[in-house]
Amino acid sequence: MDAMISAATAALGYKEGRNNSTTYGKWYGLNYNPWCDMAVSKWAEDSGNGAAVGRFAYCPSHVNWFKARRQWIGRNSPAKRGDIVFFSWDGGPIADHVGIVTEDSAPGSPVRTIEGNTSSGAAGSQDNGDGVYRRSRPRSVILGFGRPAYDQPRGFAPFPGTAWFKGNPRSPLITAMGRRLVAVGCSAYSEGPGPQWTDADRNSYAKWQRAQGFTGTDADGWPGKATWDALKVPAV
Repeated sequence: MDAMISAATAALGYKEGRNNSTTYGKWYGLNYNPWCDMAVSKWAEDSGNGAAVGRFAYCPSHVNWFKARRQWIGRNSPAKRGDIVFFSWDGGPIADHVGIVTEDSAPGSPVRTIEGNTSSGAAGSQDNGDGVYRRSRPRSVILGFGRPAYDQPRGFAPFPGTAWFKGNPRSPLITAMGRRLVAVGCSAYSEGPGPQWTDADRNSYAKWQRAQGFTGTDADGWPGKATWDALKVPAV
């Protein structure tokens, strides 16, 4: 969670280009569009929290994703650092904007955030602004919070790093990973899996990445933290 907030903090001061052209839109594959949720998604991915936070461009879909996981918190509840906060400017049921909570907040108290695609103050658009800014928002404009499960549950193997896999390791962890890929229907093995990292492991992992919604170079078969945590490989 701290890494997620660090990624958002590093983006402070970022300004969009012409016609909503942004790094976030290019990364998501939906450039020239409002990008608040794409920014949140990229901060999550960059910090290794993609599986916990989700990957979205449309705020209402992101709200439904948290609700389906029973990770939705009402707007009058205590806000926690790391929550994903959704806004509705007119008080209606549809989310208009999103950011990340940077400090705990008691019920009824304003919520401090970092948000993309907003403005630095009251002037300018709040949900289609020009950059990434710190904001403080009253509860009256908050729809609710998504509360990601940032921490990896006990009993599962921590992510060893992409570079470890690129070193062609031989380890019981590779076997455990392969068995999980088979179990979730992402096998590209003709035999095995075994302890040696091979092209079959990489092809199987690429299937898993695609199953998580990743495409292109994000589904190249090299494990990243978000997809690794989502796979839940048992500790060995």
